[in-house]
Amino acid sequence: MLLCRIEGDMEGTIGSKGLVKKTELVRIITDALISLGFNSIATDLENQSGVKLLDPTIKHFLDQAKGKEWNNCIKLLQDEGLQVRDEKTARFLLLEQIVLDFLKGDNLDDALNILQEEMAPLGVKTRRLEMLSCKFVFPDSCEDNRFMEVMRKLKKVFPPAAIMPERRLVCLLEESLDRQISNCDFHNAPDSDMSLCFDHCCEKSKVPSKTVQTLVGHTDEVWFLKFSHNGTHLASSSKDNSAIIWEINAEGGEFLMKHKLEGHKKPVVEVLWSPDDKQVITCGENEVIKRWDVVGLGHCVGTYGITDVGSVSCGWFHDGSGIIGAMADRRIYLWNLDGSVIEHEQEQRGQKPSDVAMTSDGKWLVSVGRKQNEISLFDRVTRDETVIQVEGIFTSFSLSRDNKYLLVNLITQEIHVWMIVGEPRKVSKFSGHKRSRFVIRSCFGGYDENFIASGSEDSQVYIWHKGFERGPCCVLSGHGGAVNCVSWNPTDLHMLASASDDRTIRIWGLDLE
Repeated sequence: MLLCRIEGDMEGTIGSKGLVKKTELVRIITDALISLGFNSIATDLENQSGVKLLDPTIKHFLDQAKGKEWNNCIKLLQDEGLQVRDEKTARFLLLEQIVLDFLKGDNLDDALNILQEEMAPLGVKTRRLEMLSCKFVFPDSCEDNRFMEVMRKLKKVFPPAAIMPERRLVCLLEESLDRQISNCDFHNAPDSDMSLCFDHCCEKSKVPSKTVQTLVGHTDEVWFLKFSHNGTHLASSSKDNSAIIWEINAEGGEFLMKHKLEGHKKPVVEVLWSPDDKQVITCGENEVIKRWDVVGLGHCVGTYGITDVGSVSCGWFHDGSGIIGAMADRRIYLWNLDGSVIEHEQEQRGQKPSDVAMTSDGKWLVSVGRKQNEISLFDRVTRDETVIQVEGIFTSFSLSRDNKYLLVNLITQEIHVWMIVGEPRKVSKFSGHKRSRFVIRSCFGGYDENFIASGSEDSQVYIWHKGFERGPCCVLSGHGGAVNCVSWNPTDLHMLASASDDRTIRIWGLDLE
């Protein structure tokens, strides 16, 4: 295909708002063609449009730099009148390369002469000049990395309009898509669904909002539930002293009861999956922690507890090699799978820990702190304890899968999101759900865990978008009693489960009608 010569049409702008300069657009397209490997087409575009990606003099300057002809670069800078941001800084950078090349060749006299006679009088980058002096004693051995960094800096000495940033078109397109995602109230779709061919907007139907199945199996209030890591099973626990393992039917897509785990003498407050999804642990209220094999017949394979001290909550080691128990004496205990106690040095907690968890890298043990309004991040390697001061007493917490965020439920009927990487800080808070008497649990979920879901004492499920600190984007009705716990399927973005005092579990999916 022949390109028509359009050089005369390159003045002015294009687009309804007159913001896009034609010459810049052509240069961006030329750069994109080169990055895609279409060099000959890029050359044709330059020739036909008369618009060059780089000014010939600048291109010559950069070609000389690539060949490490630093003196030629200095001459071009002086003789050709190249427009640079700061001529002294540009000259300093080129002279520095000459000095480093002299040092590499053990030509110390010439290197020192340039340093003292040409670089120092420029009066710029004095700190860098001191560092360069040190290289007379400690030469630089990172030649390849140094050269790449020099080329990057040399490009920056020119004004932004003179040198097009590499892959500029891709950058602009990605920013546009990111902006569309950020403005999407119900974004719950993988990146592969994004397209440049149309504007992106997830409808409310992308968020689970319709009851697709009601699970009946417990004979009393359902207090807790959790999807397996592979998303194919759901575990629930109840005031009826049992836990149930539900398995999804591959053909019909519905959950069926696989095991009913009976053996506790008191209500089961938690049931948690092992990292490999082959076992679960259950925590009896003020009783003991039990470990169950759920791949086989659902038998109990281990019991963990402290004499005369009941259990409050439990957790797994990150690799499944041990059990964590938060007990009624407000202490945390660790066990190997064989039941032997692992020494643990944490002091007594400020309240009975309703939750305890270990990050997936095994570094942090998360629990209530030594005061009621504290969350403790205990470093298992250094034995140091980082404390998060929350605004009031918290009732439960949940970790994000990437261990970067902590979701904290407070008695003030607020849910706070904390960033716990580096220095912990609160990043957002949400409200709207109801909590006055019970432990209500919430969770992260959806694509990239962009959503927060929570139970509520008003029999509803509340969903917020994590990026918008405002009211819930969805409120799901259907339960006939307080919703105690929710769990978002980690592999199915459009599946949510809720556990209620009405003795049922609801599976929520997309409302496509």
